[in-house]
Amino acid sequence: MKIPWRSFFGFSDEGAGETFAHAMGRARHLLEIQNYEDACRILKYAEKNKDAEGIYLYGWCCWRGTGVVEDSGKAVKLWKEAASMGYEPAIERCKAIKDFIETIK
Repeated sequence: MKIPWRSFFGFSDEGAGETFAHAMGRARHLLEIQNYEDACRILKYAEKNKDAEGIYLYGWCCWRGTGVVEDSGKAVKLWKEAASMGYEPAIERCKAIKDFIETIK
């Protein structure tokens, strides 16, 4: 049985049966038009839905404090999780952070 992921919010462009994949498309659009709060309402469910891109994007929102409270520690945790799922942009971001840390040691 598939439970609608957005039933918590009471609204959906695709109706109560909207999939998380469809919602991710909307989240990407919301980020493009700089509606960070609404995008983050979707992206915060990326971990539960095992969506590496969503986890990575939510990490950027946490890093910048756009749509959510700024939290660099959470951002790095999210990027590491997305990297462990094989998401290339997250792998590159984690490598960049690691390289930076090495330069300041």
